[in-house]
Amino acid sequence: MKGKDMVNQTTDQRYRKALNICSTNLSEIEGGSPRDAALCFFRMGVVLSRLGDIGGAIRCFNDAFILRDISGLERSSHHWRTFHDTQMAIYILGKRKKTLVSIAEGDMVHDLIKNRWNQLNREIEQSEIPFAGKDMRAWYRTIKIDFPWEMEDMEDLVDAEVDQEFDIHEEEWVKITQ
Repeated sequence: MKGKDMVNQTTDQRYRKALNICSTNLSEIEGGSPRDAALCFFRMGVVLSRLGDIGGAIRCFNDAFILRDISGLERSSHHWRTFHDTQMAIYILGKRKKTLVSIAEGDMVHDLIKNRWNQLNREIEQSEIPFAGKDMRAWYRTIKIDFPWEMEDMEDLVDAEVDQEFDIHEEEWVKITQ
């Protein structure tokens, strides 16, 4: 009977159930590995993007890749976080499917953002004209990063593999709730 109930559930219902499990798992990670928490945030971002909550998905993806950064040096900087969140949103909103395909893609985008942040700070330090930025978020939106937009064409090739991997985890999350 359980198998039949699972077949009758809509995709949306299964994703919502997986989201609840992921949220519960995240709350239990206290004191655990930042990488485990990052993976949970990534999965929750995928779920939220599939549900159409792009804003929530972007927040989850931001948290995931800030946590995955083993240097962690910039985690405490408000300006770094604002810059990262702004640029990650620009990247995701520029994509057709409004989601990240894999952890590797997110790591790559995070590294591009981090490299541009470091370059930006060097340029400000070396400038002979004092920098007096007032609305940093607005300024951060004007900074261009050469994101690999053409990778989206390659996403279609791996989507089936990602969906299959996600479905395995979703199935695991759903089993936990039964």
